[in-house]
Amino acid sequence: MLKELREIVQQVTASSDLNEAMNELVRQTRSAMNVDCCSIYLRQHPQQHYMLAATDGLAASAVGRAKIPLGEGIVGLIGDKEELINLADARSHPQFKYLPEAHEDAFISFLGAPIIHQRKTLGVLVVQQKLERLFEEGEESFLVTLASQLATVIAHAEAKGNLRSPNWHGMLRGLAGSPGLAIGRAWVWRPRIELAQVTERKADDPVLQHQRLDKVLVQVEDELNGMALRLQESQVSASVAVLEVYQYLLKDPLFIALIRQQIDQGWIAGSAVKRICEQQIAQFSHMSDPYLRERASDIRDLGQRLLTRLIHEDEGMHSLSLDEPVILVADEISATLIAEIPANKLKGIVSAKGSVNSHAAILARSMGVPAVMGIDHNFELLEDRLLIVDGYHGDLLVEPVTSVLREYKRLIKQERQMDQLFASVGHEPACTLDEVPVALLLNAGLSANTTISANDTVEGIGLFRTEIPFMLRDRFPSEQEQITTYRRVLANYVGKPVCMRTLDVGGDKQLPYFPIVEENPFLGWRGIRLTLDHPEIFLVQLKAMLRASQGLDNLSIMLPMVTNLDEVRAARRMLDRAWREVSAETPEHEVIRYPSLGVMVEVPSLLYLLPDLAPLVDFWSVGTNDLTQYLLAVDRNNGRVANIYDALHPAVLRALQQIIEAGELFDKPVSICGELAGDPIGVLILLAMGYRRFSMNSSNILRIKYIVRQSRCDELKKLLAETQDQQRMDSIKQIFGRYLEERGLGGLLRGPKPFGQP
Repeated sequence: MLKELREIVQQVTASSDLNEAMNELVRQTRSAMNVDCCSIYLRQHPQQHYMLAATDGLAASAVGRAKIPLGEGIVGLIGDKEELINLADARSHPQFKYLPEAHEDAFISFLGAPIIHQRKTLGVLVVQQKLERLFEEGEESFLVTLASQLATVIAHAEAKGNLRSPNWHGMLRGLAGSPGLAIGRAWVWRPRIELAQVTERKADDPVLQHQRLDKVLVQVEDELNGMALRLQESQVSASVAVLEVYQYLLKDPLFIALIRQQIDQGWIAGSAVKRICEQQIAQFSHMSDPYLRERASDIRDLGQRLLTRLIHEDEGMHSLSLDEPVILVADEISATLIAEIPANKLKGIVSAKGSVNSHAAILARSMGVPAVMGIDHNFELLEDRLLIVDGYHGDLLVEPVTSVLREYKRLIKQERQMDQLFASVGHEPACTLDEVPVALLLNAGLSANTTISANDTVEGIGLFRTEIPFMLRDRFPSEQEQITTYRRVLANYVGKPVCMRTLDVGGDKQLPYFPIVEENPFLGWRGIRLTLDHPEIFLVQLKAMLRASQGLDNLSIMLPMVTNLDEVRAARRMLDRAWREVSAETPEHEVIRYPSLGVMVEVPSLLYLLPDLAPLVDFWSVGTNDLTQYLLAVDRNNGRVANIYDALHPAVLRALQQIIEAGELFDKPVSICGELAGDPIGVLILLAMGYRRFSMNSSNILRIKYIVRQSRCDELKKLLAETQDQQRMDSIKQIFGRYLEERGLGGLLRGPKPFGQP
């Protein structure tokens, strides 16, 4: 039956309509298994019953009408037990329930399999026969396989809203792109020009095409400068750095030279832009690293802006004007699109594409605009509908019922009050109530040529990503180009520490000019492994960092993806060499300070080497994101297992406790630079363990500072002791969650009632 199974699966998964897919499945299954009836029952929420959704054998009029309450009948029993049931005579079973509207009098034997997706029972797939017999083992396997395939189809359809009419109201699940809540009408945006729409053409006038390109480059640069100015005027100047990646690309001689080469080969300006942008988009899109993969959308947006100008050269381009504040909804939202909308008219953001690492999400967080990314739905059906954007959970509620709308309005009011509280501590020291000082630092490195405004609310940069300048070129950047980038960052934080992570590429962060093909990039040739294998690259970067720090003396260097001590020793020798060579080339009256050297603790092997590591480094910083993924063997960007990822897993917490205890024992400064540092409960647990240095995204700084100033380390240590015997993650969260609630910060836990509940 393998051939029949393959054919059924192919046809069902290829169908774009769920009802069509289910009807095809029951028809073909009945034929392939040579049975008298095949039916699908779907679980309905919140009605709490199974409804006949498709059948070939029962009365067609019963579809959508025949219902079986949860826990009743053999179908209900299969759903409860979550296992297959095979009966020679279903009528003799104590839970048999007759459905008169389905006309199932003639059927005797029964075989049913649960339809389960990610531990959630979606329905039951049933075959029946008039003959009294037990179904064979092969038939059982056949039905179970079909049920598992159908589960994926149903789950995908539910996510897209295909089970509902155009007037449906309900909840769509996406990714939490920017925290916050917003209520407003949907405004669906569609790009004027898309790269795919442009037909490539050639012409015999390259001089004219170069002139056209020159003209639009100036126009788009003015456009970007205007956006940056509007952001500054809107009191969100910290987010201006997000636009700099566009400005960098626009002025990058290599990027522009590639376009000009296409023009010289005979392509018109628009075609040249399209060809180069699509090449670079393809390079970034295939990267496993989600942060770098999102750079493809930046290049696409810039390319489409250039094309819009080239195609509509005589049209004036103006900022978008809206009559009232809206929820911006689009297939893909760029940072520049957000910047075009007046800040007082943007309430929330909903995007089909993009992730928490996209520039749209980063800019939304900087502006304090709630955003949900990765919503899979027909956005045409959302036009002008009332939406609630829950940027904490990644939920989008469409046409919410009155009780839910009322609850979210209450939460939004509470949220505004909390924002005022957070803002009140902006220039206050980060110090607990029992006078324990805490250092709050910034994770930075959004663009290749970033100008990060010195922020009085932070004490420096705990993690500066240096890989972006390498990603946006068709060659390795020169030492001088790197010096310019690093110097600008270091100069913006005079008197404050700046920790620069050495080049973290390879494997899942491929350079377009240095491709690496691996079956498992997360465990591959990356980070310090790559740079040690290429000392000519590593040495240039170290020298550039040292030269950039001259006279500022605020540089420290951190090594990524370290797994053994030999890597640290080799890196130290390279740093020694770089320092000697740079010092020898520096005038005698000027001194290059030897920087502190640390490592990222993100590979579990280092947990067992900390005593031996201590003499070799000056500090270590915990990358909780990767450490959690490696400890739990979970890719948090994989939707099938993302629910297992939890930085508060007992194993992760024990590892974090071991790391800070080793730091205290060997007198090594320890910091946290993963997302856990910006989590309200996470920072309380870390404070209780003894951590005092936290590096995070700028959007979390004020919130965490306020929490720190409302907490006492002595009390938190007692709470941590209470959790030592707790094996359940929920119990640990509840204990520290109550601590927040007792201080009026329960809103940070953000738990609105599920959609549709009173």
